[in-house]
Amino acid sequence: MSVKVKIEVDLQTADLLKARAAARGMSVADLLADLAGDENLLPATLEAMRAKSDGPWAPEVLAEDARRLAEFHRTREAMPWDEVKAWMQSWGSPQELPAPKPRKL
Repeated sequence: MSVKVKIEVDLQTADLLKARAAARGMSVADLLADLAGDENLLPATLEAMRAKSDGPWAPEVLAEDARRLAEFHRTREAMPWDEVKAWMQSWGSPQELPAPKPRKL
């Protein structure tokens, strides 16, 4: 059994945390643990992959992530998340949007 601790935040922050947790289908406590980097929140299959440096934790995948991040820092070109999200949500619909184009951010 875990010990519960109260953390005080202002009402606006509490509302934001509740909304973000609900959007992810998790509790506020789990959201905060996730934000703090609690690796114990991974499902067992993903935890096994992480432990074996496999899947998204494979050295070549991490190297590619690092390369892409360095490229972004160099060029400052990317696609805003809200545009990517709208594009993805349009997939399969009669009004499917074109893929967003990278631009300076």
